[in-house]
Amino acid sequence: GVRREDIKVEVEENRVLRITGERKGEEEVEDEKWHRAERMAGKFWRQFRLPASADLDAVKAHLEDGVLRVTVPKLVEGTRRQPKLINIAQEADKGGEDIKASKAAG
Repeated sequence: GVRREDIKVEVEENRVLRITGERKGEEEVEDEKWHRAERMAGKFWRQFRLPASADLDAVKAHLEDGVLRVTVPKLVEGTRRQPKLINIAQEADKGGEDIKASKAAG
């Protein structure tokens, strides 16, 4: 039982899904009959490594009645994330130029 404003869902560049949040303490007491209900309170976090076939741009989260449902669809068949092409400086380029990454042409 968590409220929407008490939870955060993130997807990092390295395919890590992280869910963080905080539960507030709750306590119930009933009259005439002794009834007591306590729930855990405090901060929590979970993280999961997503497979390479996960579509990171289409991750969705839905919260209903205190239950969080996270949907991670697969990439469309035949579609792959393009690897990054790293340009390698030649030995003559000793001027200290940084190596720059760019997307590979598909």
